[in-house]
Amino acid sequence: MFIAIFLISSLAQADKPVSASGNFNGHGYEIVPAPTTWHLAKKKAEKAGGYLVVIASEAENQFVLDLQKKATKGEGCNVWIGLNDEKNEGAWEWVNGEKVSFVKWSKGEPNNFGYGFMGGSEHAVHMNTVGEWNDYGSDGRSPFVIEYDHQITGDSVNDSSNLSKPKLKTTR
Repeated sequence: MFIAIFLISSLAQADKPVSASGNFNGHGYEIVPAPTTWHLAKKKAEKAGGYLVVIASEAENQFVLDLQKKATKGEGCNVWIGLNDEKNEGAWEWVNGEKVSFVKWSKGEPNNFGYGFMGGSEHAVHMNTVGEWNDYGSDGRSPFVIEYDHQITGDSVNDSSNLSKPKLKTTR
């Protein structure tokens, strides 16, 4: 019985991301591990002085994927990014107004399929565990990535015992 409980506990922890941050091409990035809706993630990112990540190249996409894997000890998890088509179905826009010049859709995406019994309701985008993108319902819950227009202090991975850092306080 003890072994079964230990194994279940270990598996649950592997899926739980921690905060991770880093810099790429003059910008700072932070994984916020709390599963949140897309709209709330957007608000939290803006309140922290950034925005949901805007990915403009394969190299940046790989950097975000590597950061995602660092936050999950190699396991990966879906994370919200700043792409959406809420204003006009199929007209994808970045939250900061930047032109969409790069996409990395998973096979068959975007499909606006919806989930459950509600079809056609996928207007937000998350990155999956292999760095590909999927349109998804914005009321789903995922960790998210904040991008800052400036570098942030060092590359780091933080567990919940390190949430007292001022930079991380603003995103909770």
